[in-house]
Amino acid sequence: MPLIEEITEDEPVLVEKPKRVQIEVVEKGSSDVVGPPLVENQNGDQQNGKESDEDADEKDKEDENEGHKEDTGDGDKTKDEKTVSQDDPSKTKTKNDWPRLTKAFLKQHCKDLKLYLTPALNDVLYLHYKGIFEIEALEEYTGLKCLWLEVNGIKKIQNLENQVNLRCLFLQQNLIDRLENLEPLQQLDTLNVSHNVIRKIQNLACLPVLNTLNISHNKLSSVESLEHLTECESLSVLDLSHNSIEDPAAINVFEKMKSLKVLNLMGNGIIRNIKNYRKTCIVKMKNLTYLDDRPVFPKDRACAEAWDRGGVEAEREEREMWINRDRKKIKDSVDAMLGMRKRGEAKRIQRERDAAGLEGKVDVDSVDWLTGTYRLEGSTEVLRQKEEDDEEGEKEDDEGDKEEDDDNDGEIPVICGKPPMSETGIFSTEKSKSDGGSTRLFITEDKGKTMITKPIV
Repeated sequence: MPLIEEITEDEPVLVEKPKRVQIEVVEKGSSDVVGPPLVENQNGDQQNGKESDEDADEKDKEDENEGHKEDTGDGDKTKDEKTVSQDDPSKTKTKNDWPRLTKAFLKQHCKDLKLYLTPALNDVLYLHYKGIFEIEALEEYTGLKCLWLEVNGIKKIQNLENQVNLRCLFLQQNLIDRLENLEPLQQLDTLNVSHNVIRKIQNLACLPVLNTLNISHNKLSSVESLEHLTECESLSVLDLSHNSIEDPAAINVFEKMKSLKVLNLMGNGIIRNIKNYRKTCIVKMKNLTYLDDRPVFPKDRACAEAWDRGGVEAEREEREMWINRDRKKIKDSVDAMLGMRKRGEAKRIQRERDAAGLEGKVDVDSVDWLTGTYRLEGSTEVLRQKEEDDEEGEKEDDEGDKEEDDDNDGEIPVICGKPPMSETGIFSTEKSKSDGGSTRLFITEDKGKTMITKPIV
């Protein structure tokens, strides 16, 4: 049989068969590998290139069934998961996907910050800006004294049973809505829970040495949410700024706090609702030393108490009394300084008189160090120390000038003001004829803003 058959016009040409061949992707483990269709070529076997119509149709059906089974299996599930994750990512994100505190993470974190790799040796731990949502894995960190957990997503205070030595706890800028689980922290001195969503102060009476509480930028509004503060006997610094406290009765709660010294209520409506707010707070809170953005001085307290007793007139009198008292203090200090200066000047004059062999004792009260006058005890004659010193100084100056004149035999011209009329040389005011055609400068007197210089030929 010839390799190339002659095609005539009467014989139909089969061209549809190669188009029906489909290429399917098969997994690596599958033994059925789909290869390219066998087509007749010039060098190949003719039997390999020809297939019957029935065999080709059966093979195509089997391939289509296998592909359909693969698509309806795991592939459909992955498609569904992809679509769900694209529509709502929070549905597929689990708790384990968020950053968490683990022992391995804490160990590596301490290594990065050059802290102790032994957990119990660390007294500070910085865990702010970590994106964590739960306090955990701190069982081995028993020596902590300061713990930074601000700017995270923490919703609950928990798992701090082993931090019995903790002094400072920073939990600002989180999602905490309740103060709880603080009983183990018996040595806690400072607690910062600002910028959270706390609506009521509670569970703080269990902290016997709590001194500073910063609970600003929260959701406190009613007097009931503040009543627990009266049970905190050691609390002296309280920051309640930028809450929603508007009821003037809240002042009664602060009045019952015996140790309160610093109070900040800025950003609350209570400041506008209380008339004479600052004076009222100072009068009611006996130990207050700092209110909002200003200190409370003894003068402010005295004036506020006078205002509470007798109104504006009593306050004015009290203020004038404090002003006079301040002036007297200043005057007394100046007089004391002048007295020290007089005594020192009197001692100096007395030494000079004793060295000169003069009799008499200098009266300290009569010494005037500014003018240099003084009197002797039992005498009314006023003596002037400066005149004596000036005369001696003038004599010394004259003697020094004479000695300098004797030492300087040669005349050295000194320029001072106008040059003398009889001076000769370059400072001469008269023109002179030059011998030998030499050139000199003739300097004239300054009669204006400019100096005129003319060459002399």
